[in-house]
Amino acid sequence: MPSTVNDTKKSEFPTLPLWLTVIIGFAVAFILGEYYGFPWWLRFLAVGAVSLVMEAVNQAVRRVAHSRKND
Repeated sequence: MPSTVNDTKKSEFPTLPLWLTVIIGFAVAFILGEYYGFPWWLRFLAVGAVSLVMEAVNQAVRRVAHSRKND
């Protein structure tokens, strides 16, 4: 059992940083707007959808890694 806060943070699995999620979301929105002609509101929804999907994948990977660590 970890004795300090630093030990607890070291034992956790890393997550994707928020800035990376935002940059990828805006890149997708730019591509959809420039190459496919999506209006601004669909690009906005695309940023939200990409953020949700990346967070879901991030949580799934952390859960799998955590279950393998406990085995």
